[in-house]
Amino acid sequence: MSKIIKFTAIFLALTLLFLPVLGQMNSNDNSQGKSKNDSNMMKSGNNYNNSMRENAREMYDNGSRMRNARGMMGMGFYNSKNSNYGSYVTFSVDNTTGNVLNFAISGVAIFNSINIQGFDFKSSTTEGAQTKIASMDGSTGIQIHDNPAAVFDIKTGNSTTLNFNLASGASATKQDNTITITAGNITAYIVSEKASSINIAGNQVSIDTSGNTIFRASPTNMPNDKMEGRFMEQVKTKKAGAEVSVGKSDKYSIVNYSDMNVSMKSIAKDRMRMTVNSSDPSGKFILMNIDNSSLIWNEGQKITLYLDNKTLREVGTEQELYNATESSFWLNKTGNNKMQALVYISKFSPDRYCCSPGH
Repeated sequence: MSKIIKFTAIFLALTLLFLPVLGQMNSNDNSQGKSKNDSNMMKSGNNYNNSMRENAREMYDNGSRMRNARGMMGMGFYNSKNSNYGSYVTFSVDNTTGNVLNFAISGVAIFNSINIQGFDFKSSTTEGAQTKIASMDGSTGIQIHDNPAAVFDIKTGNSTTLNFNLASGASATKQDNTITITAGNITAYIVSEKASSINIAGNQVSIDTSGNTIFRASPTNMPNDKMEGRFMEQVKTKKAGAEVSVGKSDKYSIVNYSDMNVSMKSIAKDRMRMTVNSSDPSGKFILMNIDNSSLIWNEGQKITLYLDNKTLREVGTEQELYNATESSFWLNKTGNNKMQALVYISKFSPDRYCCSPGH
């Protein structure tokens, strides 16, 4: 019998000096109900498309009011009548077909609908900043994250066709099997593992695939940067292991991209602590999007990252990090009290145990 070996870098910490962390983790308030049928989403005409744009903004504004009324701050979905209202992402789920409807980022409509050919809908569940949509046989599923990059991941073990129906004002182009979506001030990307064909016709993007497909936008809380397209290349080649977003009220979102499991251990005072496990011993990248609301820092303040309690080497440029052969990190200080930390872990050791200080 074959044995799965877990490779571990047990402790990753980002440390600031002498500054407090504000806010507490809040639970999400969820309720259930019925959604509109997807057939209503397939109407055509300029009036309909214009109303979709208005609905995206109205849905975002209404969701903000409902979340505020329940004391919800930061990342995390409020679910009501099969609609999900996040700090960044809003959408609905057709509870018959499992289609994703009215997908929008910060009130900007991106997709009228997303459907998977032959998808046999079982359930839609929301927990914190993640919604999961599952099929009856478990072969296909969708994970949608409420984070600044609005990530969603479609996992399928069978050959199928994915159809992304663009909202009015959104457009799509393709280069080297990477699809770029633009809508308003949003730039986003779609990459698909094992895609046999990708077609863009009118307002529809169709992908024939038998592997994972990932949608990711340039984080809306960060100024647009060329590093976003480069990071998607790492996602496509499965060298991107995970993405961690931390924001208001200490709320966080973790997306595990490939063969990796990152979990948050604590956000307290001047540091974050995470554990990182991988079933692949080769090097992986972890991207962290951090705004100045939970971890508070001043411009020019020293920021240090540790791996297994050892100080990580900081490099000066993104290119230097992508060329690194040893575990290192690069800070992209985007201004306006926002920061991205791109971490490269060069290898994972099998069956290693280590612990955080004091244990």
